[in-house]
Amino acid sequence: MHCFAVNGIAGTSMADIVRASGLSSGAIYSHFDSKAELLRHVMSTMLEERFTAVTAEPDGSEATVTPEALLARLLAGPSANQAQTSVLVQVWGEMSRDKDLVLVAEDNVAHLRALLMRTLSPWAMQRAHAERVEGLSARTADWLIAAMFGFATVLALQSAGEPEEFQGNLLQAARSIGDHNACS
Repeated sequence: MHCFAVNGIAGTSMADIVRASGLSSGAIYSHFDSKAELLRHVMSTMLEERFTAVTAEPDGSEATVTPEALLARLLAGPSANQAQTSVLVQVWGEMSRDKDLVLVAEDNVAHLRALLMRTLSPWAMQRAHAERVEGLSARTADWLIAAMFGFATVLALQSAGEPEEFQGNLLQAARSIGDHNACS
């Protein structure tokens, strides 16, 4: 992750990864056939860790989770780890050349969407008629994913500092989701 963040994906060689890991090249190649395979593994592992953190209740309570609370968790990942966010944004660019990365991304976005919908379901039940709960959960999950990707892109493009105003605006928008016409 560090090598990809510092040197870029294209600028990182397997020799760089071997050197940074402190392992032998044989140890690295016994687990990964190529840099692309290693990158796919890094992305899957990183995203799964983020997904677990996003949907877990910090205090173990069963309280209803709002879109604002979920968005705050989603944005905390990019804010807390700019190196991971930088690599994630680079991976989006690499997907045009690596169809296996596209599959990893599709699987992870589908997994995240399902987790968000499940987490949002109690909140949606409080705002929509029973037959519209799934639709409200799905639309809100899609909006949260788009907001997170947009935030990650803005964060990766900034040379210094955090985009606090942008983050605040996104949280304010999330606060208003489901307040108007949720039943229509």
